[in-house]
Amino acid sequence: MPDLQLALLRSAEWHLGQERDGDHPLPYLTHPVEVLVNLRYVGGVTDPVQLCAAALHDVLEETAVQADSIREQFGDEVAAMVMELTRYEPSDEERAGLSADEIWALRSRLLLDEIAQMSPRAQAVKLADRLSNLRESKRTKGKKKLDRYLGQTKEILRIVPREVNPGLWDAIKAEL
Repeated sequence: MPDLQLALLRSAEWHLGQERDGDHPLPYLTHPVEVLVNLRYVGGVTDPVQLCAAALHDVLEETAVQADSIREQFGDEVAAMVMELTRYEPSDEERAGLSADEIWALRSRLLLDEIAQMSPRAQAVKLADRLSNLRESKRTKGKKKLDRYLGQTKEILRIVPREVNPGLWDAIKAEL
């Protein structure tokens, strides 16, 4: 059984020195903690694999940590879910010649495709993550970026069935 306290400790260690966006930003660790809290208390999830994955969900994207480190410390199931939650970033070649808006559209399409392919358990973690990011976006993004983000969020709710996690799905819908 993966250890949630260890996952939180490692998340704090691996995200040390990082900050969230916006004025007077908080340490980055507040985001994985918020995702974990959303998953547990808004979504009602008690599955230790999902909870550990929530605490570690951005480690592969935002740090130099490799999946093998997660696998060694938390097992195959947690590592697989963290990998499932990790975004694919387009290569320089894929972005070549594209405007900033076209790059955003490409990244958005890739993200939505990834979410559609996720397991329901990973989709629940993604909903907890989106709820956190949606709330943060309302505080930190300008109108154009926020409007795009809201549109992308509506697409996520179209892709992820409500029955994956009604509490999280409804909380996101209420934020829209």
